[in-house]
Amino acid sequence: MDAKDNFGGAFFNRGVQSLALKLVLLKRIGQGEVYSYALLKELDKRGGFFKHLRHHGMNVKNDVYNTVKALEKSGYIRMKARIEGGRLKKYYSITMSGRRVLMQTKKVLKSSMRNLIEIMR
Repeated sequence: MDAKDNFGGAFFNRGVQSLALKLVLLKRIGQGEVYSYALLKELDKRGGFFKHLRHHGMNVKNDVYNTVKALEKSGYIRMKARIEGGRLKKYYSITMSGRRVLMQTKKVLKSSMRNLIEIMR
């Protein structure tokens, strides 16, 4: 197995995967209201990161739904249910709290990565 196949190795653990998934979902939901199944399909088409998660044993479908529930419970997103074509669809949108945490996390991650890169030189 080469380094590309083992991206992140032991360092890219479940906690890091979970954080990355939360940020990706918050970012996408912040771009516009989306219903849960469409969200999953959009993310699945992206490949890359999600292909990596599947490769490392993450059940992306369950993890996306569970993460969406956790973000809603935390007050970062809100859900509005609608019936369309005889089916219940849950639409998600970001809250002001979600926008704040996304911006703050982005700043912290950028700063941390710059510091880490400097240390590793």
